[in-house]
Amino acid sequence: MGKLTRKEEMQLTRKKILKEAQILFMQKGYKSTSTREIAQQSKITQPALYHHFKDKETLYIEVIRELTTSVKKELDKILKKETDPETKLSGMILTLIDLHPTNIMLMIHDILNEMQPENQYLLFQLSQDTYSRPFDDFFTEMQEKGLLRPEVSARAAAKFVVTSISPMFNGNQKFASKTPMSEQVRELTDFMLHGVFK
Repeated sequence: MGKLTRKEEMQLTRKKILKEAQILFMQKGYKSTSTREIAQQSKITQPALYHHFKDKETLYIEVIRELTTSVKKELDKILKKETDPETKLSGMILTLIDLHPTNIMLMIHDILNEMQPENQYLLFQLSQDTYSRPFDDFFTEMQEKGLLRPEVSARAAAKFVVTSISPMFNGNQKFASKTPMSEQVRELTDFMLHGVFK
């Protein structure tokens, strides 16, 4: 394999920065992550990082854009499958947990409290399109099949699911349940779709 061109080297460095930034932002949140730390983990200098991204906020936006794009693709694949509601909803939740290793509420907090106003709307739209819309679509489909109670809207059901699963994204496993995640999701999905009363 020949020597990489300058353009190829730049692309590889950019990918490395995005990978390391995603890990740190998702573990620690926006405010607690520094560009110095991202540069160190990427094995480059801080000025080299700023050559690719003008500031931490620009880098965060790109991390969220890449993350939400990949999550959305996978959720859309599950939505298109012809399976029973429990299997589909469980699959969506497990995919979200696998591909998004952080607390969604922490990410939303960062967007609303740490970003410039002009970027808040962009990031809010990305997160809505990725996290809320697929569940809206799922419950709209269930509504069309006559499976939702008449007084429950697809949007309210989707919001309930997203807020219910948010604690499952917390990276701190110190007090985590020993029950496998797939079993926890199966049980939660059962409660969501069938309730807890007889």
